[in-house]
Amino acid sequence: MHVKAAVEEPIFVKPLAAIVKRTAATLTAQPIDKAAISKLATALREQPVDQQAVGQPWRDSAMPIDEGRRLCAEGLVAFAKGDIATARAFFVSAAAAGDPRALVALGDTFDPATLGRLGVVGLKGDEAKARDYYARAAAAGATGARERIAALAAK
Repeated sequence: MHVKAAVEEPIFVKPLAAIVKRTAATLTAQPIDKAAISKLATALREQPVDQQAVGQPWRDSAMPIDEGRRLCAEGLVAFAKGDIATARAFFVSAAAAGDPRALVALGDTFDPATLGRLGVVGLKGDEAKARDYYARAAAAGATGARERIAALAAK
């Protein structure tokens, strides 16, 4: 049995395609400077970690510190690309490996102000989670955590 469609070509297809094309053009991510990301990852790997943070209870002592740095660097690359879910996964693993900077970065992935500055669409920030991660980072001796807590409180 052959059924012929009532409408050969829907009228809304072309205007919708134009809208999608215009929207995609305005939401297109900026090109990533791979050299800058590489420098950032290298600097992260080489930056010393606060040795007092090594004994923190959230740290998984079975994972070497260098692995934490690598995971945090991978998370920053994913975050720079706009892949928040992957960045969070890397930051959680990096924090478990003992890198307190990963806790700051993890807080950034939940901070509504940071997400807004990055132009993230379709993901709502969570101030409570951001504050919690920043507090844990501050307790671990990570730089920048206290400033971020103050910025959240100033809202």
